[in-house]
This record gives sequence, C-alpha cells and structure tokens, in this order.
Amino acid sequence: MLHCYECGAPAPVEDLHGFPVPVCPEHGPRWKLVRNAPVVAVLAEWDGRVLLGRRALEPWLGDWNLPGGFVEKGEHPMDAAVREFREEVGLEVTLTGLLAISLSRYEPTDDWLVHHVFTGEAQGEPDPDPLEMSEAHWFRPDDIPSPLAGDHQARIGEWQRGLRPVPLPSRGD
Repeated sequence: MLHCYECGAPAPVEDLHGFPVPVCPEHGPRWKLVRNAPVVAVLAEWDGRVLLGRRALEPWLGDWNLPGGFVEKGEHPMDAAVREFREEVGLEVTLTGLLAISLSRYEPTDDWLVHHVFTGEAQGEPDPDPLEMSEAHWFRPDDIPSPLAGDHQARIGEWQRGLRPVPLPSRGD
C-alpha cells in the first residue's frame, strides 16, 4: 500500500488520465510517487552531534531518520534539502557538502529512489512538525538510536567513520 507523503494516510492507486496514480483522500493525487522524484536528506552537525527525527508518517513510522524528503518538480536538490530541514525540524541549516548520492528501492512501489545526502551545520533545539516527526534530538556518535529508516544507517556510519563530504559547487544561479 502506498502512503501520502504529507499525512501518511493510505493512498490507493486510481487511474487518472490513463496513468496509475496514488490518491490521498485528503490531499489528492500523489504525483511524486509516480514520477519517481529524487529525495534529499541532511546530516546536520552541532557540537559533534547529529540531528535525527522519529518519523510520524509511513513508511518507516516510528523509525529515526535524517531530516529530508522529496524534491519538488523544478526545485534544486540543495534548495529542497534546506526547505525540508526547516519544515521537519524548525531549524535553519547551512549546507557544507555532499556526503552521498545513493539508490534505494522504495518498497511500496518497488521503484528506485535517488538520494542526495548533504552535510550541514545547524544549531538550537529542534521544534519538529508533529505531522512529519514525533520528536527530534541531537545525538552523539555513540548514542545513535535505532531502528533507522531506509539507508540512513549507512549514511550515519559514513559520518561516524569520518568520510569527508564532497565540497558543494557554486550553483551559478
């Protein structure tokens, strides 16, 4: 079963204009699930700690993850990362590098998702959006909770091992 990426409600597939599209009863067609939109995440550091949130939505309801989400059509991935971070945890982040580009299967659809995982700097106490995250906290490397959603354990493991992110290029826009 597919789930709405705004509210987590089941989104049964309907035929819209000849395309099978998941439709949320409250938010309507969920086109991001059809167009295989890229996703972003931010591994933000402050005082040697990383910020994680506990998911309040399916999939991976209740699991911990890096703040992030889907890139809107026409949106630059760096802009999406900053926007998603702000929306999910209520903090501003300054992106500092690209930690990874990875692929994973999105289990509800069995499609491939392309992940852009950025590093960043942020500070302050998070104020998570309860529709996105039930809680958010800063964690020291030895205190990372589990379970972690998707491939976030691998990305956090790279951070813990000291993998250096690729510097971000000038956007030129």
